[in-house]
Amino acid sequence: MADEHDAGADLHGITDALQRAIDRDENVQIVRDAGTHPTWNGFPLALGDELLLVRSLHEFAVNGFAVLRLRDVTAVHSTDAERFFERVLRAEGALDEAPSVKAIPLRSWRSVLEAVRLHYRYAIIECERPDGADFFLGELAGVEGDEATLHYIQVNGMRESGLTRVPLDDITLVRFDERYVNLFGRYALGEDHH
Repeated sequence: MADEHDAGADLHGITDALQRAIDRDENVQIVRDAGTHPTWNGFPLALGDELLLVRSLHEFAVNGFAVLRLRDVTAVHSTDAERFFERVLRAEGALDEAPSVKAIPLRSWRSVLEAVRLHYRYAIIECERPDGADFFLGELAGVEGDEATLHYIQVNGMRESGLTRVPLDDITLVRFDERYVNLFGRYALGEDHH
């Protein structure tokens, strides 16, 4: 049985499909008009006017949370494939073992990032464009004016002491409490470490 909604530019239909998934605690595939992650799999948890909070799934594993821009969502798929993934996750106890999300207000990127900083400390901020994306993994420092600030963690595990600034208007995706993010945060060393 398919409860698939290819909404195109129909934001009302998309938000209805997402709200149904929230009400039913169902996994969906979210199709996005975004360069890096054209699809996102997970359980929608909360819906704001412009943002969506999702419990992320990857290869039969619950893997943290993501906040996506609603305007990038072009379709929501809820088919037999998603029901199969749910059945496996429930049978394996993966959903029961998954931590619940802390309060993440979806009023704006500012409110999201301040809550993620408070509750989780580390995040990935992505600024996706048709020609590529900027990817910032680090320890969130806060929001100053119209920019998010973080101590960027380089691929070699070195945490920069200076602040990296990301314009809020450029953000399309924020990921947190993922294994990848948490391990980078836990084992990163400061620049002064030799």
